[in-house]
Amino acid sequence: MKAFRRSHLTLFIKMFILLFLSVSVPVTILGAWYFEKSTEQIKHVTSALLTENLEQNRLRIEQFLRQVELHSDSIIGSGKLEVLGSGLEDRLFLSRSLTLTNELKGSYELTILPADEARFASYSMLIQPGRKASGTEWIRKAIELKGRGYWYVENDTFIFARLIRGMQDLRPLAVIQLNIPAAHIKRQIMSPAAYPNVEHFMVNSVNEPILASGQERKYWKQDDVFLASLPFAELPWKLVAAVPEKDLIGPVETIKRFSGMLVLISIALVSVLLALITSSFVSPIKYLVGQMKKAQLGQLIPSDRYGERSDEIGQLARGYNSLIFGMRELLATTRQMEAEKSRTEMQMLIHQINPHFLYNTLDAMKWRANHVRESTIAEMVTSLSNIIRYSINNGEEFTTVEREIEHVKSYLKIESLRNQDTLRVIIHVQPRALNMPILKLTIQPLVENAVRHGMSRLPAGQGKILIRVFIEGEELVCTVEDNGPGFAEEPQLQTIRPHEPGETGGVGLYNVNRRLHIRFGSKYGVALANREQGGCRAMIRHPLM
Repeated sequence: MKAFRRSHLTLFIKMFILLFLSVSVPVTILGAWYFEKSTEQIKHVTSALLTENLEQNRLRIEQFLRQVELHSDSIIGSGKLEVLGSGLEDRLFLSRSLTLTNELKGSYELTILPADEARFASYSMLIQPGRKASGTEWIRKAIELKGRGYWYVENDTFIFARLIRGMQDLRPLAVIQLNIPAAHIKRQIMSPAAYPNVEHFMVNSVNEPILASGQERKYWKQDDVFLASLPFAELPWKLVAAVPEKDLIGPVETIKRFSGMLVLISIALVSVLLALITSSFVSPIKYLVGQMKKAQLGQLIPSDRYGERSDEIGQLARGYNSLIFGMRELLATTRQMEAEKSRTEMQMLIHQINPHFLYNTLDAMKWRANHVRESTIAEMVTSLSNIIRYSINNGEEFTTVEREIEHVKSYLKIESLRNQDTLRVIIHVQPRALNMPILKLTIQPLVENAVRHGMSRLPAGQGKILIRVFIEGEELVCTVEDNGPGFAEEPQLQTIRPHEPGETGGVGLYNVNRRLHIRFGSKYGVALANREQGGCRAMIRHPLM
């Protein structure tokens, strides 16, 4: 089975072979069983028919033999054999017996012999001069039976032998033989019309044939005949019917051909049906395999078939389409990220400034400000230096929450000094979130939005900003809330775009949201909403890394 699964056959051929074998083998076995049972039924019917025929023939033969026995009774009842009393000389016995034979024989051949085994040989010589006398076993048995007759067969002649005794003193008078040629017995045998070639036999107690309805006994002791037998009621013989198997082969061959044709037609019809069923299963799979091969070549074409089905094929088609759409989206995102990266690199090249020169210049400005005791200018220069150093940061994409918060503090310091206004800012960071990685420059744009669009519309000294960073499930959440006037209408983030190069550069709300989308998917980004107490809330959801 493993070799079959590993073979290079197509799925259609494998399924067809398995289904074909699962159907054709039982059908073939059923056909063979049907043929075997039909053959047994024919033999059973043949046996029943032959048994009925044997029963009828046995009754006819027994009735015929009974007539012979009744004739012997009539001979005894006539009393004419009383003249054959004991003491008669052989020639006188012969003379009288011949006279009685002509009177008493009736339709049968009658022989009257002395009731003395010792005289039988000499008497036989008188009847048939020059011929050797036959054995005396039969006459001995007739004498021993004391008047009861018995049948035996000699030279194709059925002989009924019986001792005749005197009616008064029961002395032995003679032994009579009623000889019946085998032809008379054969005439009692009738062959069934259904089997014209049937041959009947009569066999003795040792199964030797004593009579055959045919002349050649050609079916006796052959292997290609069907035999049925029936014993006689009062005789040590059996009546046997032999039918050549070729006479039975006709119906059997017809059944065999019919069974074979039935099996072949069934297998052919089942094969067509199995091919259609297999094709209905395999065709969708072949189609989807073809679509997958196209996808391997870069043709991301969704399937337009089988998606409406509710079975496994439909699930496979829908799963394939989801995969294709996901690959399309991933490819588009990758291309967009590459484009964004290229633009960013180009801008960095265009605006590239030697950071050491810039840091040295700012340090010089700070030293001059301290020299002339301008602490405010010194603080602004220090905060600006920190912001620039953090923004450049060797081009790293990620930082920690702690460093991002320090960057926010530097920005707020500059805003407070620039506007000569004291902002009340509360920063609450969950301790275990401090060292979590976060995309650089994501929190500061939210704070900048609160300062520009919230605090600028409030009287001096009344602005409040709450910054919170915490872990929620598998996400890092940052919220920036202010007590400003909020949005006049529901904000649409996709419309908040910097139109001028100077407007927050590439770190505005839109760009933060876009960067999160590109980097982590549409599930993550910036959400804006008005607070129930007044003001605005900006929220970032960032995956834990």
